[in-house]
Amino acid sequence: MNEIDLRMRLAALRQYLRDNQDTLTSREVDEILDVISKIMEVLAVISKKPGNS
Repeated sequence: MNEIDLRMRLAALRQYLRDNQDTLTSREVDEILDVISKIMEVLAVISKKPGNS
């Protein structure tokens, strides 16, 4: 999975959370937020690699 794929996955998860926030349990919201957090961590690492700006 490359950076673009990760950014698309991140956007999709955020949209899913917005669209379904009224029907999701707090546990489901927490799980989605955990995945979003992990993706953001990976993107931060990728952006620090030499050759990325």
